[in-house]
Amino acid sequence: MSETEPPLLADVYPALVSFLDAALVAEGEPALAQALARLRFHGWCGCRTTCTYLRTAPAAQADNLWIHLDDEEAPRVWLQLARGHDSFAGMEICEFDLGPASALDPDRPAGVG
Repeated sequence: MSETEPPLLADVYPALVSFLDAALVAEGEPALAQALARLRFHGWCGCRTTCTYLRTAPAAQADNLWIHLDDEEAPRVWLQLARGHDSFAGMEICEFDLGPASALDPDRPAGVG
């Protein structure tokens, strides 16, 4: 990783990437699951202190298509597709425990898993 390149999402939140990988494969989306290994952690949205939108690409790469991964009746994570529909630009963390705050994410919003 260079100094200007954001860290891999898997290095910041390995449990999240593992969950997403298994869920996408189960949903019949193995190509999108493979894209997870390349996702970078670009930080949190920052529109408000409690925003739970995690960026995995520059905002200009975001499309208006979303995939939601549910746990029974409630969404756990909403994934926003990138413009090429072969990766993700970001994700809304709804009901997922990210685990302890990572040293690679010093700005994690209050109230996020």
